Amino acid sequence: MNTGEVPRGRWIKFFDDFSKQHMGWITTVELISPDLGDQQEADALPLLGISADLKDRENRIEVTLGGQKDAHLTHIINNPETVEVKPAEEEGHEAVEVKSADGTITLVTFHYIMPELAERQLPA
Repeated sequence: MNTGEVPRGRWIKFFDDFSKQHMGWITTVELISPDLGDQQEADALPLLGISADLKDRENRIEVTLGGQKDAHLTHIINNPETVEVKPAEEEGHEAVEVKSADGTITLVTFHYIMPELAERQLPA
């Protein structure tokens, strides 16, 4: 996957394609906030999808994880300004960084798990 900034005009298609390619990958969501510091919002949940809603005065990105009644999260990023694909630190891993207008950075990291090992990675 290419790294670098994704132009705003391509966000909807980028996230649609990215979601299809990474469906089920184990995902971590971290928030890096100038006011609150670093916080982990989700860990080891499978990706259901990422979408950008930019029409009708909307300006947000939604990251949906889990898919199980006890393990589900929709993280909403309001007023995103930049989307950047970060280089993988390990083979089979990727990250997307979204910077919001308030300076908060949302880092979504994806870990590829072999399908036969996936059950051991999901929360019980």
